[in-house]
Amino acid sequence: MFALWRHHDSIERGQALMFVVLLIPVLLGMAGLAIDFGGMAGERRELQNAADSIALAASQELPDEAAAYAKADEWAAKNGIDPARMTVVVMGGSIEPKVVVRIDRPYELHFLKAVGIESRNVTARAAAIKASFGGGAAVVPWSIEQPTLEDATNGSSFVIKYDANNGANGNFNAVRLDGSGASDYEESATFGSDSQLCAVSTANCTVAACSGSSSDGCAETAPQCTGPECRPKTGNMTGPTRDAVDYRISHTSPQCDTFAETFPTQKADGTYQISPSCNPWNGPGVCTSPTDLCSRRVLVIPVVDDFGNGSSDPVEIQRFALVYLEGYANGSCTGNSCEINARFVRAELGVNALAGIYEPEAPIQFVRLVE
Repeated sequence: MFALWRHHDSIERGQALMFVVLLIPVLLGMAGLAIDFGGMAGERRELQNAADSIALAASQELPDEAAAYAKADEWAAKNGIDPARMTVVVMGGSIEPKVVVRIDRPYELHFLKAVGIESRNVTARAAAIKASFGGGAAVVPWSIEQPTLEDATNGSSFVIKYDANNGANGNFNAVRLDGSGASDYEESATFGSDSQLCAVSTANCTVAACSGSSSDGCAETAPQCTGPECRPKTGNMTGPTRDAVDYRISHTSPQCDTFAETFPTQKADGTYQISPSCNPWNGPGVCTSPTDLCSRRVLVIPVVDDFGNGSSDPVEIQRFALVYLEGYANGSCTGNSCEINARFVRAELGVNALAGIYEPEAPIQFVRLVE
């Protein structure tokens, strides 16, 4: 009986050994596939990062096609990409300029060579646009009329909020955004609007497209606006204005509390470049905490046609402007005297915004990956 049990046990061990021997090639093959496909995935990530950076760099030169192609080649070299393996297409002309980059590079396999597969082609594709700022959230309720903007030069100073001594028909250059109350005004002036605004040239920002339903595809979500038309915010609002301005100035990083520190570089075309450490839109979550390092003096304001009589006549947002908050025109904000000055800035930004039709003279332009 004992001998029979030992004989049965040896048979089972022999069968297990045979099973392991047969399984080893399968396991090695699976490990080989994992290594090869893992290597291909890593190669694709590397190519995708390169394609993204090349597309963004080239799109900075739009709509100059020759300059965009040259910049793409320059950045291909920086990323170790053979230009022969890269295809660059510039499209859209001067209205919707876009750069599309495709990189194809063979990846040499290792384990799959055993079955005759030497290599596989790895592909990455990226596309970037250059657009004018067509709208978005975090816009403040102070504004500038279009004729005033047309007369402004890059870096010049103007009033973005008048006081009771200079307002007309109850209007002081303020616009209702997230609500009609004084607290709504102060909140949006301090932190920027929670809702999204858009300009007349932005897709789906027309009165006809904005019936007030969230399902109508309207680009604008501000409760006080219908498409590009918004209600003025009447009244001097000295207290809320002072609180908002004081907060923005006192919570701006020390290295960004002058215009020269915030915009240290001016390009040959006259546009400024913002310091990355001062950019309030430099990434997710930036400039949301009072202790974040950024400039809360950099603002996006609506550019409107003109203010009519009181709050009954809506204003129409023509575009948006970038400004640097200078502070109070008279050094303080008390009683009827509370005017706010800002400097006009023509610049390119890294900002998440609605893409408007590209305009060479638009106050704000940006580049963004779209694929």
